[in-house]
Amino acid sequence: MACRQPQRETEYSDEACTGLRLIVNRQGRKRFLFRYTFLGRKRSIQLGEYGPIDVNSARMKIAEYKRQLADDIDPKQQRDEARAILNFYEFAEQHYMPYSKANKRSFRGDQSILDNHMYPMWQDRRLTEITKHDIQRFLDKMLEDHMPATVNRMLSLAHRMFKLTIEWNFAPQPFINPAAGVRKLKENNRRERYLTKEELDNFIAACDAEPSRTPTNALKLAVLSGMRIGEILSARWSNLEVVDGKGSLFLPHTKSGFSRTVVLNDAALKTILEQKPFRKKGNTFIFPGKMKGQHIHHPKKAFARIKASAGGLVDLRIHDLRHSFASMLINSGATLYETQHLLGHHNPQTTTRYAHLSTDRLREVTGQIALLVEVD
Repeated sequence: MACRQPQRETEYSDEACTGLRLIVNRQGRKRFLFRYTFLGRKRSIQLGEYGPIDVNSARMKIAEYKRQLADDIDPKQQRDEARAILNFYEFAEQHYMPYSKANKRSFRGDQSILDNHMYPMWQDRRLTEITKHDIQRFLDKMLEDHMPATVNRMLSLAHRMFKLTIEWNFAPQPFINPAAGVRKLKENNRRERYLTKEELDNFIAACDAEPSRTPTNALKLAVLSGMRIGEILSARWSNLEVVDGKGSLFLPHTKSGFSRTVVLNDAALKTILEQKPFRKKGNTFIFPGKMKGQHIHHPKKAFARIKASAGGLVDLRIHDLRHSFASMLINSGATLYETQHLLGHHNPQTTTRYAHLSTDRLREVTGQIALLVEVD
């Protein structure tokens, strides 16, 4: 190597590899440097310290950099851009979660998936290092302990996050969303559960016997109105309108993203009005919680007590109360169109899951004709 000695460091040139330099400082520490020219400008890029990197390794690195230069790519600029890319945790916490909290009512679900599942897998990985294969391996692992619908929600979250990575220019172009094209799992965990007339009577009786009135009234309202439990808990007194004894409840936010007005039957309205003695100063929610200005949390404990008291409802879920309301509607003669609007389904296809109930009702009606006809 040829030697050039500046004031503070000694620089050696490798005669076998143009541009390779060995820099030695006054303390004897050595490092490799690549000097080159890009678009008429003199540039340099550090290769690393001598020891961890030997001469042959340095020459191989420079060979790769020279291939990039031949393609009009500045190796230093490319390396700096790669180093500037956020890791998965940084992007999620600094950019995605603030967006999620501002735009999604289900942001807590996103945070839970990130904390419990994605961070342990990808926390320190740079965004551009996560591949489609990584996504598929993650989903396969999650499927060991979770239902397909839950795993599909995780895939949707990953797809959305990487899509925003591209839209917000956090990844250099070209960068392909690694979750794009990954197929969702077939969801086989859909189940329908409806309260029979006897079960409904037992459920209401158990509700009336439950001393904790606020969560109990929320559960009664679910089966009497068909509202989702989240819609019920977030309802405010200002959303209630009663005219000539007829009530309606305006819901500014629903699962579909649209507002709607729920037409309340007399039993549902009575249940809401029973909450008046439990109003709290400064709390606008119909079902106020213990925390100041908050509504009650998910009434799981009260629901478990009510099921135990009613008996025979071990497999009943809170959302099944909404299904039971739909069943009562159709069995009382309501059309699927009427059921759609009373349940607040934005897409009529969602209501067709209750079509078999409509068929049962038709069979019952036509069966009555047989009673009027004498058959030999």
